[in-house]
Amino acid sequence: MATPADVAAFRATQTDVVTLALAELAEWWEQLLALLTGDVPVGQIETFTADLVAVYGDAAALAAVDWYDELREQADVPGRFRASMADPAPPEQAAAVARWAVGPLFGAQPDPAKSLEHLSGGVQRLVLQPGRQTIADSVDQDPADARWARVPSGPTTCAFCRLLASRGAVYHSEDTAGGLATSYHGTCDCVVTPVWPGEQEPYDVDRYFEEYSAARAKAGGDTNAILAQMRKDLGIN
Repeated sequence: MATPADVAAFRATQTDVVTLALAELAEWWEQLLALLTGDVPVGQIETFTADLVAVYGDAAALAAVDWYDELREQADVPGRFRASMADPAPPEQAAAVARWAVGPLFGAQPDPAKSLEHLSGGVQRLVLQPGRQTIADSVDQDPADARWARVPSGPTTCAFCRLLASRGAVYHSEDTAGGLATSYHGTCDCVVTPVWPGEQEPYDVDRYFEEYSAARAKAGGDTNAILAQMRKDLGIN
C-alpha cells in the first residue's frame, strides 16, 4: 500500500524532472531573447517546447512505471502485470501550449517574463502528463482490479483538486476517469496514486469529502458553484 511517504518520494522524483526541464527552458529562453531582432519565431518556440516535453516526459513516465510496479509488488495482489510507459505529450499539444504562452509577446508592451511564466506552467503540466497517464493506463489494464486516486500534495491544494480528492480511489477505466478527473492546471502537484482492493488511500479522504459536502450544502449541486463556495469557505484558489 502506498504511504504518504511513498507519495512524497514519488512527487519529489517528478519535481526533480520538472526542475531540470524548466532550467533548460529558462536557459534557452534567455538565449532566444538575446538573439531576437525581428519577428517572434513562434515555430521555433513550438518545436523546442515539443522536443523538451518529449524528453522529460519520457523520464517522468519511466519513474511512474517503476513506482507502479514497486507498489504492486508491495500490495502482493494476485496475477502478473507490468506497467508500461505512456507516450509523451503529442507535438501538436505542445505546439498549442507554446502558441498560447507567447501571446504576451505580441501586446502593445511585449512581456517576455509573462510569456515565460505561461510557458513554464505549460511545460510542467506536459512533462508530468505521461507519468500521470502511465499510472491511469496501468490501472485500466491491471487484472487485479486496481483504482487510482488524485492525492493532494505540496503546501497548498486548490479547490478543484480538493473536490476530486474527495472522491477517493474511484477511478479505473478511461470512462470512469474522464472529464474533470483527468484535468490538471499548470502548477498542479497532485499525485495519481494506484490503490488495490483492501487498501486505503494514503491521505485523509474524509477531510476532503467533508469540505466538499459542506460547500455543496450551501451552494447546491452545480460544480462551479460548489468550487466557488469551497474557495470562499477555505480561503484558497
